[in-house]
Amino acid sequence: MKAISKKLALPVNLMLLNLDGNMNIAMSISTAAVLGCSDVWVIGSRKYDARPEVGAKNYVNVHKLEGIDPTTFFKEHDLLPMLIEQGGVPLEEHNFKPMMNKKVCFIMGSESHGIPKSWLKLDFPRVSISQYGLIRSLNVSIAASIVMYEYMRQWRLARKDV
Repeated sequence: MKAISKKLALPVNLMLLNLDGNMNIAMSISTAAVLGCSDVWVIGSRKYDARPEVGAKNYVNVHKLEGIDPTTFFKEHDLLPMLIEQGGVPLEEHNFKPMMNKKVCFIMGSESHGIPKSWLKLDFPRVSISQYGLIRSLNVSIAASIVMYEYMRQWRLARKDV
């Protein structure tokens, strides 16, 4: 099952930057496995309890790094970075089809601090989840789920054989 899962994985990575709380990290890894991501990058010094992953890391490659240089990391790993942050193109208007021949890496920041300002200054595409309520942001694992699901939905539409 592990080999099949990894072979069928979509060319999608998820990066979690300095997240607060075990559940956000573990639930994001679990969702990434369910939605067919190939890799999850957990960046930062925070330790987390992997038990809530419920074995999901057996079906997705999980990498834990203290930090990265965003100006070189994505090129070195042949990844197309995409920031998930307020102020971007609304997710429901974003067309992922032109990116589907590349390995996309969705980058999620912490709920309290978001994506670092130095990363926001880089020329990475930015997508936002439209919000209509009064609360300023979604739980990060929920936001990651929404974005990955929309990518997967568009991928399935583009690949009629799936």
